[in-house]
Formats: sequence, C-alpha cells, structure tokens
Amino acid sequence: MNLVLLVCLSGSPDVCHEERMLIGASLGDARMCLASAVPAIAEWSEEHPGYMISRWKCGDAREARLAH
Repeated sequence: MNLVLLVCLSGSPDVCHEERMLIGASLGDARMCLASAVPAIAEWSEEHPGYMISRWKCGDAREARLAH
C-alpha cells in the first residue's frame, strides 16, 4: 500500500505536490496502511516543517492522484 500525501507550502498553501510512501507489510493490506498512517504522517511533518499536509489517503500505486 502507498500512503499518498498532498502537501502544501505553509507560506503558500496554493503550492502543493504529492508525496508517496510505501507503508504496511503487504501491498494489499489497507488496514495496515491506515493503522500506520498517523505515525508516518507525524514523522513526515516533523521532518518537513515548511509544509502542511492538506489531505492523505492509503491506496494502490495505480490509483488516481489526490486533487487540491
């Protein structure tokens, strides 16, 4: 499973891009992704203080992108 984050610059919230992380033991285990998402999001936020996370989802790498 991929954790897909839509992240925006804190000072320019209209400037956004996607970040993807492989998460969970199994590529098809959505529950594992959801359970692991909050700590992964917190860690990413701490490592990237100039960004805010606008939205996120767990999904297959082939799924549609997140929209603004």
